[in-house]
Amino acid sequence: MPLNLASTRQRLQSFDFGPLFVEDLGWEPPPNRKPHRASVKDCPFTLTPVARLSGIAVFEVTTAAGAIPDAKTRAAIHKHVSELAYENLLIFTDQARTQSLWYWVKREAGKAHPERAHGK
Repeated sequence: MPLNLASTRQRLQSFDFGPLFVEDLGWEPPPNRKPHRASVKDCPFTLTPVARLSGIAVFEVTTAAGAIPDAKTRAAIHKHVSELAYENLLIFTDQARTQSLWYWVKREAGKAHPERAHGK
């Protein structure tokens, strides 16, 4: 099935990540949609399952402060999430849902290399 670019663009712009991954990209819905609350480096956050495919889990991450956390805090959150789902894609969003930062760690030759892409 070809990708519907208009639908994909609209879902990205409206931060509608579940349908984006499941309906547009063909990923599986998560087995459990219940948000997980935790805290690292004095930064409380909520981790919401979005989708899953071939062992890779996608989560939306929001912080209690409402802002996208700094690089060190994002790395600490990734470390926590890796205990729940070793391979993962984290989508950090701000409280107003006007910005997102996508965070994925590339594992290569026994080393981890964080990759990030800024959204809207």
